[in-house]
Amino acid sequence: MGTGLSTVAIWGLAPLVTSGALPDRRPEIIGHRGAEGLAPPNTLAAIQQALEVGVDGVELDVRQTSDGELLLFHDPVLDWNSTAQGWVQNTPWSEIQGAQIDGESLVTLPDALEMLVDADVSLYLELKDVGYTDAVLETVAEYELLERLTVIAFETAALDPAQRRGVSTGLIGSAPTAQLATDAADYGADGAFCHYAPHLASEFVDDVRAQGQTAGIWKLVDTKETVRDALEVGPDVFVTNRPDYAFDELEQR
Repeated sequence: MGTGLSTVAIWGLAPLVTSGALPDRRPEIIGHRGAEGLAPPNTLAAIQQALEVGVDGVELDVRQTSDGELLLFHDPVLDWNSTAQGWVQNTPWSEIQGAQIDGESLVTLPDALEMLVDADVSLYLELKDVGYTDAVLETVAEYELLERLTVIAFETAALDPAQRRGVSTGLIGSAPTAQLATDAADYGADGAFCHYAPHLASEFVDDVRAQGQTAGIWKLVDTKETVRDALEVGPDVFVTNRPDYAFDELEQR
């Protein structure tokens, strides 16, 4: 089997043959990076689209600029996906402000919280690095949203300040493995989150639940068929670029 085909099989870019049935328990539907499939990621437009679809929550990526501003952005290098230049951690906000991603302005965490403070949704913040978790917590606390917050990260060091303050946390892994479920439980995270992968995700959800934790799955590429595949696995939390597809599928069950 060629590498291209195996990659498709592993990460679920092509749908499986589905059972035609969805679990009775409805997952929490979270808009990935706001709703990346409907508007540029990590922008106010993406958040607005997610809210209009009716999501239960939004997931956003947070990085810190050289002068301490909390920027919503996924990649470490601004050039990769915006009109700004340089490494986020080496660039002050004054040089980023006004930059765009696909026509939408790059924004800060406070900008997003202003939009979300009156919305009845949960908030998942993925911290892309360590060293600024306390700043994120203080910012969210200013908007009195800590009770709605789950801090998620690939590194437990980024979760430690949230753990100490009793804020919900989730450990992320790239693949749905039993080891990720064990690591999250051993650390004391409230949940474990991973990419969706056919044949593996269902067992991962069972492993995480067996540890008494929340099982989260998110999709890298969303079509109606693959969204349904992921929903059939029955995660507690489903993070998707196309929350509208998820709701369409759930309404048909």
